[in-house]
Amino acid sequence: MSGAGGRGSGAGPAAPRDGGPGAARGTGPAAVADEIRRILADATRRAKMLRIPAATPLFGDAVGLDSLTGTLLLREIELRFGVDVAAEDVNLDSLATLGTLAAFVADRLG
Repeated sequence: MSGAGGRGSGAGPAAPRDGGPGAARGTGPAAVADEIRRILADATRRAKMLRIPAATPLFGDAVGLDSLTGTLLLREIELRFGVDVAAEDVNLDSLATLGTLAAFVADRLG
């Protein structure tokens, strides 16, 4: 298996994608949610993640995040948006649903 995310030969697995941290600045919750859906689809290897509603619980049956995929999700959010969710939301309340996470990230970008 090659580097995290398997996205070809870039500068390495930790290389920023899509313009690096903050590349999506100025985008609203809907655009952030779409990017998080793509992250989830990559992390879980399930294309159906691209169509989950914003009200979908991230740690419920529909998405089924566990501690490892949750950590990968937060890492990718930090790489793509420059937002460290774990550092800014100690209780991780923002991980309740796709919508709450997207709103949290979008708020930090705005």
